[in-house]
Amino acid sequence: MITNLNLQPTRVTIGGERFQIQTDLSPEELQAIIKYIEEKMEDHLTPSLRADPRKQLTLMAMEIAAELFAARNRISELERNHERGTETAERLVERLASEVEGIQASKLHLSSPEDPLEAARAFLSPQ
Repeated sequence: MITNLNLQPTRVTIGGERFQIQTDLSPEELQAIIKYIEEKMEDHLTPSLRADPRKQLTLMAMEIAAELFAARNRISELERNHERGTETAERLVERLASEVEGIQASKLHLSSPEDPLEAARAFLSPQ
């Protein structure tokens, strides 16, 4: 079993309940998470609803899980788009390199002494 040596014991209050947890999150990150959970609890834990609190918490958990799954799907989509973009960029670089090689080969061919037109240009150009 791998344990995280950076875990620090911390006391938090969520929904009026105190908890002792171990976390490696910064205080800012932890507060953002607590705020998020409390907002979700406000949305889902309503005494006026006939559903018992456990069912309300289950619905809240399902909503959070749906958000998590949607975020994971979006990340996968972005990763696929990144891979396609990288492949396209690699093909374009290969094509550009091929074009550069062709241009360089043309220049070498034109500057050869057997090309009379290039020899005339070289003779007439001021140096």
